[in-house]
Amino acid sequence: MSPSNAPPEKETGLRLIAVAKIAKAVLFTGIGIGLFRSLNSDLGETARKLAIHLRIDPESHIMRLFLEKVAKVNPKSLRTYGLISYLFALELYVEGIGLWLNQAWAKYMVVIATGFFLPEEAYGCIRHFSWERVGFLALNLVVLLYVIWILCRKKRRRKGP
Repeated sequence: MSPSNAPPEKETGLRLIAVAKIAKAVLFTGIGIGLFRSLNSDLGETARKLAIHLRIDPESHIMRLFLEKVAKVNPKSLRTYGLISYLFALELYVEGIGLWLNQAWAKYMVVIATGFFLPEEAYGCIRHFSWERVGFLALNLVVLLYVIWILCRKKRRRKGP
């Protein structure tokens, strides 16, 4: 079989990234469902019941401020955030499935999407330092560099010696 007819390699790293993307997509789908389900409910009362269930005093100063903010959330905002959550989930599903199938377009999509958010993540690390932020930034940078390396390696193979 010639190199151009060879089946695509199964990259374990790409498969791991694909699983992570699909897991995040499921999470954002759940968030979207939750936001749309809460459209016709009293969010302030729901948050108060949740605080009691978690054994947090709803009369404490911080909880009262939080409950006041939650009570002011309007249905239009919930719909907007729900739609954004669904769109982000869709993008993650497409990336994850494309990477699982080792599609070149999915690799480029990951490079663009990940590269687009890296400056914002770096700025967030500088502005509000935490080790979690640094960890997420480093992880996304590793993913970006790995996918770029895969793309460059494939391009070199195509050109030949």
